[in-house]
Amino acid sequence: MKFLNRMLHSPIFWTILVLAIIIRITAPRIILQQTNKFLADFSPVYAGHLDDLNLGIIRGAYEIRGFEFWIKGENKERFVRVESIDVSMAWREIFKGRLVTDITLDKIDVVLTKNVLDSFKRFKEQAKKDTKEATAKIFPVKIERVVVTNSIFEFAEVISLPEAKRWRLTDIQGRASNLTPTEKSPRTLATIQGKLFDQAVVRAVANLSLLSTPPAWDVDLELKDFQLPNANGVLKDKLPLTITKGTFDLYAEAISKAGEIEGYAKPFLKKADIVANEENFKGFKHGLIEVSTAAANLIFRSAKDRTVATKVNFSYDTSGIKINAAQALNEAIKNGFKDEIPEGLDEEISLPNPNQKGKTL
Repeated sequence: MKFLNRMLHSPIFWTILVLAIIIRITAPRIILQQTNKFLADFSPVYAGHLDDLNLGIIRGAYEIRGFEFWIKGENKERFVRVESIDVSMAWREIFKGRLVTDITLDKIDVVLTKNVLDSFKRFKEQAKKDTKEATAKIFPVKIERVVVTNSIFEFAEVISLPEAKRWRLTDIQGRASNLTPTEKSPRTLATIQGKLFDQAVVRAVANLSLLSTPPAWDVDLELKDFQLPNANGVLKDKLPLTITKGTFDLYAEAISKAGEIEGYAKPFLKKADIVANEENFKGFKHGLIEVSTAAANLIFRSAKDRTVATKVNFSYDTSGIKINAAQALNEAIKNGFKDEIPEGLDEEISLPNPNQKGKTL
């Protein structure tokens, strides 16, 4: 009690308290102004802005509200907006002698148009350098964990479609842990899921070895219950085909080691009807598509439960991508008339990891 009384009557205590209050009030505004000044001029390709910034001194954290990037130019086309970013000290790691942060990003909205992609392609190296610089400015301490909630990604390839038909991955929830790996804990695990056209569920799990040179990784991917008519907007531009009904599932695994990739994909088309559009590609190409469409519909009518499936093995190296098309066709015919291909992941590809038993979706 005596100590408390002496402290309350001490001018040093009140000076420190007043200074702390002044810093708490003024620091966010100063940091916000300086950060926005940096984001406005740091890159010749794109610029950024923060609406607000709040400090949480006690828990060692800060929160950013309304963070966005846009391409420089007459239109100032925005390609990223995040409603809130919470950056806090990873206290569980402090006791391990590691100063790292956890980041939670809520309501990310990413729209990658052709103009955005072209801008980054034209200034590829500059944009890469600028991105590293911006990341270091906004997140000055190494990141250990990232959590993404309630987010949207809009696909660039079909951005010219009417808004109602644009390809969007919505309700994205994701998490990446151990982004600063050590020899004792060498693996980084990332998971993400979302909804394509607000109904088809997409899930992916990745296991990464960031300490390897080059980094190694494996990934599992699932897409379930995609309604095929949703693809017609893209097919109309790429192929003279219309799908009147049907669903599509996809299961895939891939691994990358020493810069080379190999894996497989198992697509399942269920109860689909495919129509060749007569108004497009008159001549040999159209005729070939018509024959292929008729053959596909024949397999659908003959296959068990009107399901067509196959397994496509692929690989990629410096010479390009290789696909075993003959095996894929053989697997499709067998599935339609003889042996069914089991749905789901085969769990046959995995990055060796002595410290982690496995990964699950």
